[in-house]
Amino acid sequence: MKKNNTRNTIIGLVILAAAVLAIFLLAINTPDKQADSVQITAATKQLAKNYDTAYPSTPRTVVSEYGEITKCFYASDTTEDQIKDLAVQMRQLFDDELVANQSFDDFYDALRSEIAVYRDKNKIVSSYSVSSSTDVKYENNEYGSMASLYLSLSVRENGVIDVVKEHFILRQDEEGHWKILGWVLAGEDE
Repeated sequence: MKKNNTRNTIIGLVILAAAVLAIFLLAINTPDKQADSVQITAATKQLAKNYDTAYPSTPRTVVSEYGEITKCFYASDTTEDQIKDLAVQMRQLFDDELVANQSFDDFYDALRSEIAVYRDKNKIVSSYSVSSSTDVKYENNEYGSMASLYLSLSVRENGVIDVVKEHFILRQDEEGHWKILGWVLAGEDE
């Protein structure tokens, strides 16, 4: 009877050892799903947008897109390649006249310098808000159909939030798209 118990115990231990070994081998041979997946960041989501097929329809949505791209520029997880692609995307929101005033290389160099300053100071754009629909001012003049509105950027540095308010002027192009003609810090133009 004692031999049967010993034999059963040894068989049980062998089965247990085989099960542990099987689980271990399965764990080390299973591909790491996290390692294979692409990290979805705000920049990746933003870059997935295609303004050629789905351009923002109102002055508010154009300025909102500008705010979202700006927020991505200063995020710590945005790569250098993404910054360049975001700069290309942002310039799609600009009026032809604004684009003609500065080459892409000059725009990109100035942007990279500003981002470097922000990163050195651990500053990020944590959020933004755009004027409400009722606060957008429309006007027709010799330059075309114009819209005026505000963007407020919340900039966080060392736990302190500073709000930067910018006044945007947009012009409607021949295709009916609202394009950013220019902007200034609020107060400079008032």
